[in-house]
Amino acid sequence: MEQKSVEEFVASAALLGAHLTRQCESACAQLHDLSVSLSRAMDEGQSRLAASARDALRESMATELPAALQVLGQGTRQLHAMIERARVEQAALERRARWMGLKAVAVALVGALAAVAGSGYVAAINVARSREATVRLEVIKALDEVTITSCDGRPCIKLADGLRRWERNDHYVLVDSDPPPELQPR
Repeated sequence: MEQKSVEEFVASAALLGAHLTRQCESACAQLHDLSVSLSRAMDEGQSRLAASARDALRESMATELPAALQVLGQGTRQLHAMIERARVEQAALERRARWMGLKAVAVALVGALAAVAGSGYVAAINVARSREATVRLEVIKALDEVTITSCDGRPCIKLADGLRRWERNDHYVLVDSDPPPELQPR
């Protein structure tokens, strides 16, 4: 994986994390708005219920008291049902907001793990390239000690005079394979 694709992936993960964060914030705002409107509705419902009860009580104090109590009981049951529905909806919104928060954290964690894995992969490739470069440098230095040419159409090699020879066969020249001190690993 190239560094550019890793950076694009990390940028995409960051955008996704930001998007999920905005969704969480939006859900929280909706939850707050719902809570405010529920409070208003409850206040209005209580006001309406109180006004309705007063009116009904005045009109039917003597003759329709049982009917007024029945209407009042129905209103109370409806108000309790509305409150219970609002609690259920609020709990569902809270669960959804938590779930979206967990997803955002998971996406950020996956993005961070991918970035670490990508960095490790790129570092391993760079170490391998460094080793290859060291070998190539040794070959180039060895080639500096000889001249390769053509002698009557056949390849031939001219060795520099004064090179250290192999003691078993002086036709061979020893090549120092140790890298110079400036190229040795520290």
